[in-house]
Amino acid sequence: MQSETLIDELWGERAARNPVNALQVQMTKLRTSFAARGEEGRLEMRSGGYRLVLSEHDRIDIVEFENDIRRGRETLGQGNYAEAEEGLRDALALWRGPALQDMTGFVFDAARTRLEELRLTAHEDAVTAGMKLGKAEGLVAELSHLVAAHPLRERSRGRLMLALYHCGRQAEALDVFRDGRNLLDSELGLTPSPELDALHVAILSHDPALGGPGGLPGDTQQAPRKTQGNLAVPLGAFVGRADMLRSLREEIGRQRLVTTVGPGGVGKTRLTLEALSQLGDDAGVWWIDLVTIGKDGVLSALAAALGLSESSVTADQRPLNPLERIASYLRERKAILAFDNCEHVLDETAFVVKRLLETCPSATVVATSREPLNTAGEVLFPVEPMAPEEAAQLFALRASMINPSFDQDTAKDLEVIELCRRLDGIPLAVELAAAHVRLLSVPEIDRRLNDRFALLVKGERTAPQRHRTLRAVLDWSYALLSTSEQLVLGELALRVAGCAVEDAEKAVLPHSESEPESEPEDTAGPLLVLGQLVDKSLVFTVRTADGTRFQMLETVREYALAKLEAEGNLPPAQDRFIAWSLGFVRQGHKGMPSPEQAYWSRRVAEESANLRVASELMTRTGRVTDALRLESTLGYFWYILGREEEGIDRLTRTLDAYDTAVRTSSGDRQPTPEEEWALSYVFVWLAWLNHVSGRHDMALKYEKRYGDTWRRASNPDLAVVGPVWEALHARLAAEEGWEARFAAADAGIVGTEFGWDRVALQYAWSTYCLHAGDADAAREHALIGVQVSKAIDDPITLSVCLTACGDAEESVGGREAARELWSEASDVLRSMGARSRWAYRALRLAFLDAGEGLIDSADVRLSEVEKVAAELVSYDLRAAVANLRGVVLAGQDRFDEAETVFREVWSSPTSPRNRKAVAGLALAACVPPSCPESPASPGSPGSPGSPEGADLRGILVEVGRLTDLLVEPLTRNALGSLLADITERRQAAPTRRHPLHERLSASPSVLAAFC
Repeated sequence: MQSETLIDELWGERAARNPVNALQVQMTKLRTSFAARGEEGRLEMRSGGYRLVLSEHDRIDIVEFENDIRRGRETLGQGNYAEAEEGLRDALALWRGPALQDMTGFVFDAARTRLEELRLTAHEDAVTAGMKLGKAEGLVAELSHLVAAHPLRERSRGRLMLALYHCGRQAEALDVFRDGRNLLDSELGLTPSPELDALHVAILSHDPALGGPGGLPGDTQQAPRKTQGNLAVPLGAFVGRADMLRSLREEIGRQRLVTTVGPGGVGKTRLTLEALSQLGDDAGVWWIDLVTIGKDGVLSALAAALGLSESSVTADQRPLNPLERIASYLRERKAILAFDNCEHVLDETAFVVKRLLETCPSATVVATSREPLNTAGEVLFPVEPMAPEEAAQLFALRASMINPSFDQDTAKDLEVIELCRRLDGIPLAVELAAAHVRLLSVPEIDRRLNDRFALLVKGERTAPQRHRTLRAVLDWSYALLSTSEQLVLGELALRVAGCAVEDAEKAVLPHSESEPESEPEDTAGPLLVLGQLVDKSLVFTVRTADGTRFQMLETVREYALAKLEAEGNLPPAQDRFIAWSLGFVRQGHKGMPSPEQAYWSRRVAEESANLRVASELMTRTGRVTDALRLESTLGYFWYILGREEEGIDRLTRTLDAYDTAVRTSSGDRQPTPEEEWALSYVFVWLAWLNHVSGRHDMALKYEKRYGDTWRRASNPDLAVVGPVWEALHARLAAEEGWEARFAAADAGIVGTEFGWDRVALQYAWSTYCLHAGDADAAREHALIGVQVSKAIDDPITLSVCLTACGDAEESVGGREAARELWSEASDVLRSMGARSRWAYRALRLAFLDAGEGLIDSADVRLSEVEKVAAELVSYDLRAAVANLRGVVLAGQDRFDEAETVFREVWSSPTSPRNRKAVAGLALAACVPPSCPESPASPGSPGSPGSPEGADLRGILVEVGRLTDLLVEPLTRNALGSLLADITERRQAAPTRRHPLHERLSASPSVLAAFC
């Protein structure tokens, strides 16, 4: 410990007259004390501080405790509950009282707080393990003591509720929740967390996922959750409709296209989710919610659900066809695709479904819609309202969740059954009515609904009865809302993808300091208001990786939007929504080049549908410049998220709207500097995203427009960054004079705030130098890119520049340096979940392994990359893995297996031309000759006159042709080198195989041919 720290801790604000001397006096006393016990060497002074030397017999119980709980948690996570409980109990047994008792001072206070928190968490983990082992009854007393000692700690309270429930003591479990809710309200003015609320609901509804009294958490009679797919098993018990549920399951099992149809609010989505969660077969189930997508967005939504959003390709690979790629993924899988809310995009959904059913024989499609898809083979499954008795059960369950004193046995009361009959058994109407039991009795609810029914009968006689019933309940529920609740409901209705908690706190409640007259009389906070809307069944919560989101059923959202417009509040609400969207993307843009890049990537992915709606709203209301600003800021997100196709589509639509507005505008309108900036980056991203997607002609078109725009611009910042991207575009277009362009661009941008743009420049410069054979310059520019990436804290650009630096090292034989750099880049990308980018770094490492004879290591890496290739349906990765695997097999003298692998790549129509060329060369190198010990005789297999020899000659001719067509210079050079080498070896020794693994570590480098 440093001397300064010791002085601060010993004397604090009571500064000693000579603190250094005073400390030395204390240390001398301590040494004397140790010496008296025969431990003279215990205290050492070094590097401006003091060190306590430990012997082999010393024990530090804090370290033991932390190690024990770490191991306990690991085993708990692995499902080894007995070992986990034993380890955690051993850790807790080390405690003999409060932590660091009698120790005072800031350092000890901070350590004490940390250790006490670890102790409590370990206690809760030990209890969790015990409950998994069926020890709930014996843990109730322990948990009761824990809750009494820490009454505001929700995790302990939740464990106690669960333990009581497993002991068959449901009422006591609900009392524990109620006590905690009251305590939070009275002490802190807070409501229980969504997790505790969800547990409360699950206990109320006897959710099978809890295991039931006497069971274990997670022991259920339902089918196991799917190992594939994204289906989330609905929370809470499914009430009623047993016959309908069974019939729907049977239809899904028999038919290939089943559409559940019915009006909004009738429960199509909930019924379908329940049926799919109970199928119990080995099919993966993917749920695709279409309510959040825009025009032509069905394929993008399906690709995102399947994890196939990434659409970047190598320079010599043709653009991916999204539908073809999805079909390829599903063709060999037994899959169920569930499209929800199809009525929003009926025609496009019908087209996609038809094509998938035609090309994927093992696929089944389930749809929910207010209208049929009208596709061949469609089986309609009408979803009828609930029977009054079943609806009464739903009413009682929902009412008891709102008001725990409400007796669920009242579901049998005639007045409840009659109310549900008057509500036509529509589940949404029943839940909305039940939400008012905290204030009104059942007869009072019935009387007030009577008034609404009478009004609607007069005003909408032509509307279907069920529609009038639901409208009456919505009108009544809306009328009972406070002003704040009505405003929040309207604001939230604009957000098709819901609202995150942090946005709810900042933006949803439209209070304005500049317009005090518009503020509602009730000034409840936004979270409290949203909680009230959740209680009233108008809003529901969804848990995500980054917290809670508030969402609305589409029926309620449509109603809220209509009310917002009818009351004249839609335009100002739209203005606030647009302001939020622009502020959000600005904040995210700043957060992207930072350690929070992964967080902001997730946040933008969550909000992308809301941002699309905001962009379309801007375009529709004549604010195309704002739409341009928004979409241009999102370009980097589309690239990082691997959603290039979506980015191209949105940027193109916005640019088309902008171009139309400019053409139709009157007068000689000049763009503002901010508009010039946004327009320039729209072109930057359209050029780049089209380039990485394999549409090089389109990229060139946007590069031209970019150059024209920044050169005419009045924005001074574009004079700085304009040459940067023009130099990069020159590299993509393989133009001459690149070196001078890069040098001029870097001279203008160095030392400015545009660090991210400079990284892009240095990376492109490094790549260009490597193409020109200047490895030293390539390394130099890549290292500058690394330094700037670290300065701006951007993980993606750091990984890209580390890779480029490794490529430069490997090109001149620096294999160990390359391995270190590629490994670092790989670790960065793996931590971010960037699967495709990680895979190409892993491929480089496998290349090194194969060249150095590290066969086992290469095989492990190739298997991992092969898995990613299958998950992403990446034809390029799949072929690249196969080529390297074939090289490894040939290096082990397993030539027959190697030949099979290479022939598959060579004959596959999906193999990119560079991968196909490598496979052809490998075939020529390792095809077995007829007579290993003598030259091939005429007519024998492998001889020039044989069919096989003719085949090999044809392959080599085709390889030469493919090599000439390659766009990427490094790949073309590597293949040319391999072709010359193999041709020479075959002429020198026509009967000998030439396994390519020997060539992987030789010079010049052939890395680009394989990676």
